Amino acid sequence: MRDFDDNVGSHVVLKKREPQKIDNLLELCLRQLRLDAGLNDLRIYRAWDTVSGAAEYTADKFFSKGTLFCRITSSVVRSMLVLRREELLRRLNEALKDESDIISGRGQRLEVKRLVLR
Repeated sequence: MRDFDDNVGSHVVLKKREPQKIDNLLELCLRQLRLDAGLNDLRIYRAWDTVSGAAEYTADKFFSKGTLFCRITSSVVRSMLVLRREELLRRLNEALKDESDIISGRGQRLEVKRLVLR
């Protein structure tokens, strides 16, 4: 049973149902509009910037299939981050766990399994 009628123009139309909490409706809208994956990526990138302390040295970030790829512009900073890789992974996942009340998409736990620094 679908929670949404087909899109009408650029609008999403909800079927009339029992009253629901706004966070449930927001989650449904994000899934229907396929925005949940992009928002999850932004959460991961923000957590990286906070946890690593290397935001100003991080040129590119890309997340795919549990792996976070970061291009670091300073070889010295990259070397220091490589030495702290396990700690960074742990702290990243703790930061993402703290956002568990925020929609993480399709009931899956948002987690970084591997960190690649270039």
